Amino acid sequence: MLPLRNHIPHHVSILDPRDYEVVWIAPLEIEARAALYLLDERFDGKFAVTRGDEYVYHAGRMCGHKIVIAALPAGQEYGTGSAAALASQVKKFFPNLWFGLLVGVAAGLPDLTRKPPRDIRLGDVLVGLPQGDGAGLIAYDLGKETASGFQPLRGGQVLAMTEPIVRSAISNIKLEAPNDAHKFLPYYEAIRDKEHADGTFADPGESNDALYLVTDDETIQRVDRVPRPKEKRTRVWYGPIGSGEKLSKSARVRDELRDRYGLIGLEMEAAGTMNRIPVGVIRGVCDYGDEHKNKEWQPYASAMAAAYGKAVLAEIVPMHKPTAESPTENKPTTSDKSTGPFYYMQMSKNARFTGRAAILQALQEKLFGQQPCERVALVGLGGVGKTQIAVRFAYQIKESQSDCSIFWVPLLGKSSLEQAYIEIAKRIGLQQNKDEDIKDLVCRYLSSDQAGQWLMVVDNADDRDLLFGESDSTGVEEFLPQSEQGSILLTTRSKQVAVEFSQGEVFDVEQMSYDEALPFLEKSLHKIPGPQDDNSIRELFTHLTYLPLAIAQAAAYLNENMMPIRKYLGLLRGAENDVARVLGRDFKDYTRYRSSRNAIATTWLISFEQIQKSNRAATKILSFLSCIEPKAIPESILPKCESEVELQEAIGMLCGYSFLVRRGDSDVFDMHHLVQLATRGWIEKGGMQEEALSEGVSHLASTFPSDYVIEHDTQLQYLPHAFRVLARSSDLETAERAHLCMNVGICLFVDRRFKEAIGYFEVAYHYRKTICPEDDHSRRYSESMLASTYLDARRIREAIEIFEHLTSVNKTILVDESAFRLAAEHELARAYFENRQTQKAIEILEHVVLVRRRILDEKDGGRVASEQMLAAAYSHDGRLKEAIEILEPAASVRNMTLAEEDHDRLTTEYSLGSAYHKDGRIKEAIRILEHVVSVRRKTLAEEDHDQLLSQHELASAYLDDGRVKEAIEIFEHVVSIKRTTLAEGDHQQLASQHELARAYLDDGRVEEAIEILEYVVSMQRMTLAKADDVRLLSECVLARAYLADYQAQKAIDLLENIVALRQQDDPKRPYAVDLLLDARDQLEAERGPTDVYSDSSD
Repeated sequence: MLPLRNHIPHHVSILDPRDYEVVWIAPLEIEARAALYLLDERFDGKFAVTRGDEYVYHAGRMCGHKIVIAALPAGQEYGTGSAAALASQVKKFFPNLWFGLLVGVAAGLPDLTRKPPRDIRLGDVLVGLPQGDGAGLIAYDLGKETASGFQPLRGGQVLAMTEPIVRSAISNIKLEAPNDAHKFLPYYEAIRDKEHADGTFADPGESNDALYLVTDDETIQRVDRVPRPKEKRTRVWYGPIGSGEKLSKSARVRDELRDRYGLIGLEMEAAGTMNRIPVGVIRGVCDYGDEHKNKEWQPYASAMAAAYGKAVLAEIVPMHKPTAESPTENKPTTSDKSTGPFYYMQMSKNARFTGRAAILQALQEKLFGQQPCERVALVGLGGVGKTQIAVRFAYQIKESQSDCSIFWVPLLGKSSLEQAYIEIAKRIGLQQNKDEDIKDLVCRYLSSDQAGQWLMVVDNADDRDLLFGESDSTGVEEFLPQSEQGSILLTTRSKQVAVEFSQGEVFDVEQMSYDEALPFLEKSLHKIPGPQDDNSIRELFTHLTYLPLAIAQAAAYLNENMMPIRKYLGLLRGAENDVARVLGRDFKDYTRYRSSRNAIATTWLISFEQIQKSNRAATKILSFLSCIEPKAIPESILPKCESEVELQEAIGMLCGYSFLVRRGDSDVFDMHHLVQLATRGWIEKGGMQEEALSEGVSHLASTFPSDYVIEHDTQLQYLPHAFRVLARSSDLETAERAHLCMNVGICLFVDRRFKEAIGYFEVAYHYRKTICPEDDHSRRYSESMLASTYLDARRIREAIEIFEHLTSVNKTILVDESAFRLAAEHELARAYFENRQTQKAIEILEHVVLVRRRILDEKDGGRVASEQMLAAAYSHDGRLKEAIEILEPAASVRNMTLAEEDHDRLTTEYSLGSAYHKDGRIKEAIRILEHVVSVRRKTLAEEDHDQLLSQHELASAYLDDGRVKEAIEIFEHVVSIKRTTLAEGDHQQLASQHELARAYLDDGRVEEAIEILEYVVSMQRMTLAKADDVRLLSECVLARAYLADYQAQKAIDLLENIVALRQQDDPKRPYAVDLLLDARDQLEAERGPTDVYSDSSD
């Protein structure tokens, strides 16, 4: 019978075992799967076997080596015995073996008591190397039992040493420890998202890494360890590894073996392999050899160990030997025999990609059109989708340009280009001579005509120094090829990098449109939203500002928590800390690099760090921007730099990263609110939050414009930013913050936003009251402004209390002519007037006017204001001629010196119109008041108190002029506004209601008039004295309404009281007497004759 290997079907390629010098032993299926994915080329053929051959092998090429991958058969028990059997067969089957690697998983043995601690984590790599005189591999269960316990054979040092070439390669990598991960991480990245039977090789996450240690009292407790930074997630540990037949599932046994032999890990195959094939032992940590052992971490640990194994092979460059290889092997050849096209594309095609048609078309025309460019750059904010656009474009070219090679080069670190070029050289089949730089080799080849057409994507080129180099070093750009047949598409967050690299051939990547974002969200969600979610989706996109990464993060959160969109929106509308927690939560995204920060709140941290490293002024501005409102930021508000050039360069850098966006050609900028949230997170993480806020407050306090006439427009630009800084610094108690509160309060006061201003004046006043003596000017100034604002906000009693105290202090320290003293006395009089304490107001105002007339010009604004206020008090007191004598010249001065819309001018005109009205000069009053109302409607808010006062007075004049309908229309409006702006019982509110009721009465709407008047009278009886003129007037009008409604007895009851309280010489008394007679006549007509009313004084 012919040997079995001669009966192989003719269509199966036969591989020759003599051609293979390297064996990769991966006992477990998951370990073998990782190794197969890392092959640069997997050979199609098979090795012919015969009776006695127990294993089937996989073959391929890795790092220039033809290697064979050997694994245990499915179902076979693993351990040293099985490994020994496999190694024996491999050594027999492959006669020309040079060296081998044993690559797989193991238990890690942390020792946190060492100094420094040996903090081994799941996913770390263990490499078996001897320490001192010890062995690199300890067979801890080969030995015998003795009276003193188990004694390992020769102390466990019975195994052969790893081949010198392997140890030398490992030593080359170890030279960079503990920063040697960059040597192998790119290999892991290439297979991270590859699938195996139970998922992918992705990192389960440090949050799932649980270490349990035995305490001194023999209890087992979980250890809390600080998560490693992303860039230091994986570490390699070098030292002795224990190998035995038994599986360790005891923390106590594990720790005993660790301490006895100084082990860094435990595994189960190396001891059976070493004396047959002296392999290099490389293990990924998948558990800690204790009771909590499980298989969750095996794929990730297998892939990480395999990546390190490939890095070892990359250090051992084989000499090229011509061999009689099978003609059917898919083998690469040297570059002069390459036909292409060749592909090295690290990123998989993203099935969730949507939209971006315009920019993809533009790239097609720019790079492959009639006049193709050699270099084009995509620039945009981190998370805006630059990489995914580049991925989609690369696959489009692969499908549409059949002769175009495509190469992907991520710039994730200093070694990224070299690692990518190593892979590209393998794809092309370039042979590297001794001492030849692989970067130079690939660059020269792709720059030659021999390379044919190609597209290279240089992704994540955010670090300018890495790309272009520094003064003492070259950048990777030096090794980027140039050819008329080739094009480079670069993606970056930095506009400066984009422009410098592509010489202006730049495409700005903006946020998605709604039509792009919606299908992307739908593809990302497990449950497609329905029509009822349309509004929520639009609001969600608005919150996330249509950023693809933010939408992807939201979808991941919604999927993970099975949450409706409206619920997620509620989180985004919540407190800032909650929003930061949601947006700062990382999530798995297999369309991005493993080392990428996927959470939207952390994705920009690398850019912040680059700015911090390269531009101090930009860093200072970024810190300030974290404190203020993210929209409508004027350039003038930014922290000053040493020169204008430095400022513009700092702004340019922030705009280049899309952290600031200029509004057209203006000097106003916007900041993405999610970027601001991330900036605050970065500042808080660096412990700089308090410093940033303190500096922000101090800067704004010193730069907030102080001229409330000339610079008022600038003040209004600064105001939202001051609001934000002050709100965020509420725990800060400094003189600078009090000063800023004063500036903000005054700005609001000038804009007649009194209720808003109060809070800021209160902060300033209470701070200065605490630290300043009573006679301090800044304290008294803040006291004065607070009281004036209380007064204009109709908090009259509080204003009086402060002004009485302030004027008392002023009298003890200031002379009679002091402007500040006179201003405070004027305001106290104004408060008395508003509180209907007219005589007190007149007494103070007569003094103030007397002094101001003595020391000030007749056109002085302060003098005219006091004269106008005194006239208003005279008018209210019935001294109309004196009032008009003051107001007419005052109005004339105002008209000559102030603009038509000036508030002080209009106030004087209003007072004059009101005096004319009271004096019976109705037509003149209406003419003036109509003008005042007309202008104020353009200049004041609808609810402004002075606006309502002038409308009230005009309506009252209309009513007295018989224009009842017009009066009612205005009064109804005024009353409705005052109901929402004034406290119940405010005398101004009651006055307008009184007049509205009077108008209703004149219009025959008696019942409505009675309803209002009964309310007004009831409120006045609680707040005014029985003989108060205003109260008596309202009762008189109510009596007239009763009389009109034939309720004569109610009218009589009111009128008898009014007549009794009015003095004999009171001009309003006769009218009340006449009404009382009419009421009695009406009652007599209803009931019959009654006693005739007689007044002995008449």
